[in-house]
Amino acid sequence: MIRPSVMDLLGSLRSMFIRTPVQGPLANSNARLAVLLRSERGTKVIEIGDRTITALLILAAALMAWYLFATLYLVLRDDLMISVLTGQRRSHYAYEDRIVELRSKIDKITARQLLNQDTIEDRVASLVARQAELEARQMVVTDLGGRAERAGMSVATRPAPLPGILSDSEIPTGAIALPFADPTPRKPQPLPAEPMVQLPAPAPKGFEAPKMRGPMEAIVNEVERRSGRMEKAQIEALGTISQVAEVEIAKSRKTVAAIGLDPSRFGRNAFGVAPIRKLVPLDDLMLRNVSGDAAANTAMGGPLLPPVTTRTANEQFEVAIGQAESALEGAKKARSILRAIPVGRPLSERYDLSSGFGTRLDPFTRGLALHSGLDFRAPTGTPIRAVAAGRVVEAGTAGGYGRMVEIDHGYGLATRYAHMSSIAVNEGDLIEKGAIVGQVGSTGRSTGAHLHYEVRIDEDATDPMRFVRAAGLLGTP
Repeated sequence: MIRPSVMDLLGSLRSMFIRTPVQGPLANSNARLAVLLRSERGTKVIEIGDRTITALLILAAALMAWYLFATLYLVLRDDLMISVLTGQRRSHYAYEDRIVELRSKIDKITARQLLNQDTIEDRVASLVARQAELEARQMVVTDLGGRAERAGMSVATRPAPLPGILSDSEIPTGAIALPFADPTPRKPQPLPAEPMVQLPAPAPKGFEAPKMRGPMEAIVNEVERRSGRMEKAQIEALGTISQVAEVEIAKSRKTVAAIGLDPSRFGRNAFGVAPIRKLVPLDDLMLRNVSGDAAANTAMGGPLLPPVTTRTANEQFEVAIGQAESALEGAKKARSILRAIPVGRPLSERYDLSSGFGTRLDPFTRGLALHSGLDFRAPTGTPIRAVAAGRVVEAGTAGGYGRMVEIDHGYGLATRYAHMSSIAVNEGDLIEKGAIVGQVGSTGRSTGAHLHYEVRIDEDATDPMRFVRAAGLLGTP
């Protein structure tokens, strides 16, 4: 049986729905399909040929395919997003599990140090566990160093290289090289499936055999010495972070003292971080002038107490961590306080000071009057910059000030910029130090182009010159 073609079906449909006149414009046409448009002016014929019909069918098929694709995308999009989020969540959980495992290893190492490890096997196991401790410590040191760098403090937190493997020439035949952590900071990775120390097949008599004990002891002793140097380097790195943070705190404290502000204005213990004390061995704390003849010292006494022991490496590390974190928090708060103190000049270049703060002859009345700020002579249009970060509380015309901007810096500190030719900020704007707030002019009660600059403490005008001079302590213009 022969199936009719698509064209034959279309021809049948045409004969059913379109009546072709016996005589007329289509009498001699070869078109498969035609549309007659009749109007008062006559009849218009639109012929649709085979190619046009084929193109329409292709277009319809393309639209149908696009519709199906869009439908599938909308249905499967949520599943794809859920799959991506699930993968990210698994990575996050793996990171947390890694930290928990490292902390668990540290606790196990601390407990294991209470035991007396006499055999080579025990010392090798202790060194393997010590590697995990060093890796965990390195993660903490690197994190603190990153926090200090993000806070704007330049700190070299990378300690000396971790204890590495001895060279081939240093390893006796039959000995084991103990791997240790890479010194470069790296992202936490899942625990390896294979053991961290690959031991060869045990000899019949173990490591205690006469031929093995000597070389193994030498290697283990060397790796232990390198591990001790690494522990010391990590504690020194934490001490460096603490010292750099303390310098930031001291700089803030010195600036506040030079200006004459009360430190309690910035909160309780705003600059109260205790100076970082270097950890010293117990021997350095002993009295050096005690007589060697104890029997001759009859004037002695006191309660019977157990002797003080030297801190372990873990205890020293915990103390150093606490000091570094405390110092970083103090430095962070001190930096936020410095950002709020209006230290520096409102003009980028050094212009002449035409009038200072205090009593002077008024330029209009020629009588004595209080001048509540500093006048800087500068050309009209010179950019005026905020001396500290804050929020604009007033921006507009204010009587004798002319065009004026007032910025609230917090802690009861505010600055005013007056006689401006134009204003570049609006009330409520949050601006940073150095942002342009307007341009120099001569509006209001003014005799010429200049900037009138005020610093106010609790709404009372104070001499801005002490704030300008304090900029030298911070190295700012």
